[in-house]
Amino acid sequence: MKIVAFDIDGTVLFEDGIAPDVVAAIRDWQAAGHLAVAATGKSRSALDHALRPYDLRFDYDVIYTGAVLADARGDTLSAATLPVDLVRRIITELLDVPGIVVFATMLGERDALFSDLPHGAADTTIIRDFVHMDINDITDDHQFVGIPLWVLDGARSQHALVARLAEDFPEVDVMPNQMFIDLLPKGVSKGSGLGQLLSHLGMERTEVTLHTFGDSWNDLSMHAIADRSYAFPWSPDEVMDAADEVIESVAPVLRRLA
Repeated sequence: MKIVAFDIDGTVLFEDGIAPDVVAAIRDWQAAGHLAVAATGKSRSALDHALRPYDLRFDYDVIYTGAVLADARGDTLSAATLPVDLVRRIITELLDVPGIVVFATMLGERDALFSDLPHGAADTTIIRDFVHMDINDITDDHQFVGIPLWVLDGARSQHALVARLAEDFPEVDVMPNQMFIDLLPKGVSKGSGLGQLLSHLGMERTEVTLHTFGDSWNDLSMHAIADRSYAFPWSPDEVMDAADEVIESVAPVLRRLA
């Protein structure tokens, strides 16, 4: 079996959307009998919102940076969540940290924004559909998966913030992306999410040819287990160094692999 796992933001989805040749190449890949998997830090609702303008549905979704595995109907096959009390404490402590915007992702619900969006802040393709929540709106019935932090000045403060968050909140894993830092249940990653998928399919890793496309640090775990991995010229140096090939676009490479 051939499987391709795609990061979404910065890999197939950009400010102007998903290019028609990429949509067509993914559809043709699936029509040839191969599996196409979304492997993204996006939540269920954010991925659905991003794909809504396109006639495109992945065979499986490794979402929330691998914390959740879902099928093509959107049904959850496995999920890791954060304790509600821990989410309350983390969000409360982060709301006063300058330079970040605090979101939270939940199972079965839209993403939540807990901070004020700064006036004139640049748009982000990662979280565009959300509801405003206050810390007092959190109930014990909420199922939180992650706490994405939008770092407004990007890489200039990101690495120092990752180290600080890892020290302050050892109960979670801290995963950097290009513009975001995700606080996630311990032990989850895109690589582990793909492992969950293989277990669901009842297949050993040796029975699958796996290709991975991803542009950022949270893609390193899936690149590490791929037969061939692909990064992009705008990827951080560590990601380009870890990938087997640096490419300009998904579509021509995917057609070559089919």
